[in-house]
Amino acid sequence: FFGRWRTGDIVSRLDGDVAEVQRFSTDSLLAVVNGALALTGSLAIMLVLSWQLTLIAFALLPLQIIFLRRMRPRVEQGSLHLREKSADISSFFFETLSSVKFIQSMSGGPGEQQRLSGLNKSYLDELLKLQVVNHMTGGIPGLLTVSATALVFIVGGYYVTSGEATIGTLIAFSAYMARATGPVQTFLGLYVAYQRAMVSLVRVRELRRHKIAVIEPEKPHLIGDAVRGEIILDKVSFYYDEGEARGVRDVSLHILPGQKILITGPSGSGKSTLINLLHRHYDPKYGGITLDGVRYLDMSLRELRSIIAVVDQNTILFHGTVKENITYGLEQATMEQVIVAAKAAQIDDFIQSLPDGYDSHIGERGAQLSGGQRQRLSIARALLMDPKILIMDEATSAVDQETEAELQDMLDRFFEDRTRIIISHHVAAIGRLDRIFVMKDGRLVEVTS
Repeated sequence: FFGRWRTGDIVSRLDGDVAEVQRFSTDSLLAVVNGALALTGSLAIMLVLSWQLTLIAFALLPLQIIFLRRMRPRVEQGSLHLREKSADISSFFFETLSSVKFIQSMSGGPGEQQRLSGLNKSYLDELLKLQVVNHMTGGIPGLLTVSATALVFIVGGYYVTSGEATIGTLIAFSAYMARATGPVQTFLGLYVAYQRAMVSLVRVRELRRHKIAVIEPEKPHLIGDAVRGEIILDKVSFYYDEGEARGVRDVSLHILPGQKILITGPSGSGKSTLINLLHRHYDPKYGGITLDGVRYLDMSLRELRSIIAVVDQNTILFHGTVKENITYGLEQATMEQVIVAAKAAQIDDFIQSLPDGYDSHIGERGAQLSGGQRQRLSIARALLMDPKILIMDEATSAVDQETEAELQDMLDRFFEDRTRIIISHHVAAIGRLDRIFVMKDGRLVEVTS
């Protein structure tokens, strides 16, 4: 799902579209209640004063309703196009703000400015079109209301001059007609607002319509503390699209408890896909995976992901302190445990050199840290989890060879009796390995002991 949808589009729907639906729901409820009470009372008195003038006052109401129904497709289409253009701008900012350094290094600023200008122009064009439609949906019914009011005064004046009604009756009728006109216009406006809200509701439902890729079992099988770390993949196949061009095919492997194995292969061979399957971000299309004889599909997701820690090459850090990032999801950890994990990850000395130590802020996505420091912080987080199985996907690619060798020695000691799965091209720095699996074009092509 997140691989197919743009982040800006998702945020636009969760923010702008949800807000549009909420605004209509809350505003319309109060408006309907107040308007209904005011209209009912005013209409009753108008009928008592003159049922003939009451019919004239509302004679053009069917024309207003017909006009708004005719305008409905234009309102819906304009609202949809405007929301889509808003999503385009949101996506632009999500992409560019997270890639500012790259854009600057490639002198891409002028090009991005031009692209933003084009997006803004498209948004303004759609906004102006929708504003024209909105003015028409408000102006034409308003003109018909004024016309009906004029007819009431013309006919009412005739009644007064002919003696069929008094001037007091006409004045009273006009006062209550004015009070009734407000709620009627409110209801007509709510009809237009309802159309815009329905467009937003459809966009939100498109998100909800997507099935959850990974489903938690109703009665999960809990392994508890008896985890050994044996993983078996039995003829596993997974594809990102219907064309079956990307993914893994018919992969079978057996990882024994406590083994340290390497998965290697060229870029795009399916290594990272395999890691996503092992951490159950996806479920296989065919075949199955078991941990200590228990099917992945029968396991609690929370327990599975507490057993298996993943250190990814794309380090994820949040705007906050060093401690908050190391203890993410592990807030119950003590300061002593945090320091032990940081020392093991070869990052404690650097943290202690910061002005506020573990309480130092590292910027959004760890922007104030180097690539190697971010990776070691991520390793410290994984060590704090104390997992039974550790998966490292190019987790030391940004550190120097000496630091990488020290980290591997530390991990060998820390995970001596635990299962480790490593993805790396630097085989020499990894040290002792029990088995090597080679991937190519989504298939397991070689196994070396």
